[in-house]
Amino acid sequence: MIRIFYHKNEAIQKTDGLEILNTISIEQLLWVDLQYSSLEEQQQIESYFTINFNVQEEESGLESNARFYETDDFIYINSNFISKRENYYENCPIIFYILDGILVTKREIDVTSFAETVKKIKRNQKAFKNGSEILEGILETEVDLDSDYLESISKEIVKVGKNLSKDSTDEENSLIMINEYQESTMFLRESFIDKQRVVSSLIKSNAFISTPRLRVLIKDINSMLEFSSFIFKRLEYLQNTLMGLITIEQNKAIKIFTIVSVVFMPPTLIASIYGMNFKVMPELDYKFGYPLAILLIISSSLLTLFVFKKKKWL
Repeated sequence: MIRIFYHKNEAIQKTDGLEILNTISIEQLLWVDLQYSSLEEQQQIESYFTINFNVQEEESGLESNARFYETDDFIYINSNFISKRENYYENCPIIFYILDGILVTKREIDVTSFAETVKKIKRNQKAFKNGSEILEGILETEVDLDSDYLESISKEIVKVGKNLSKDSTDEENSLIMINEYQESTMFLRESFIDKQRVVSSLIKSNAFISTPRLRVLIKDINSMLEFSSFIFKRLEYLQNTLMGLITIEQNKAIKIFTIVSVVFMPPTLIASIYGMNFKVMPELDYKFGYPLAILLIISSSLLTLFVFKKKKWL
């Protein structure tokens, strides 16, 4: 599928398909968006703009610095956008070209930032005079969405922190949730770093003469990177707190077993003595030997418990 945005009658028009390219001039073009495009459609766009998607993508895969570069004819950007699927996030690689003020995008997935940018174009057409400004709008929207995701994670972390103070805390489930939040935050942080690299490169580019929006955007990105660092520290604190609570519960269980063992040591000693098979044991002839042994066993247990209580070990 191909969507083409172009100027006509002092307004921005949108159409699907390539037929419009035969009826308008290249100066009218703003944005060509290739989503799930066929090989034939890609070849027609390559021929129209004299570019080669395969060559650029291969170079981008081989060299990390080839994810953004500028030539005399175009700017090439390979950036990962985030798409949220239920309770997990996934990377969506998207290719951007800027050719004489025209934006060409190639993607194999539907991302929210593109749909939101289209809405912005419809609401305020004067703010998008060329493809460079549309690219700025897409990057701004993506950073806003990623920020919303990060703030959502922060709110969920607050709930986990409150649940730790409850007696019914499920430690195993809480640890799994903390780990998931750590992974999600790392995922979003990588996205912000990727956008930081792209925006920094665009600020240096000659194709973006007016860069106030980009400078504001990179400040927003830096603030969200600091916020993600704060979230990591908070998650680490919660994890340490939870591990401390688990250790306390384990110590309580060990303490109980220790007390029970000590309490039953004197009775065990008494029972062991009278369980020995010696022929000469005077106590065996006592008429009240058995009740006396039972009394000694009970008394020794109670005495041990009394000592523990007096020492405030219980």
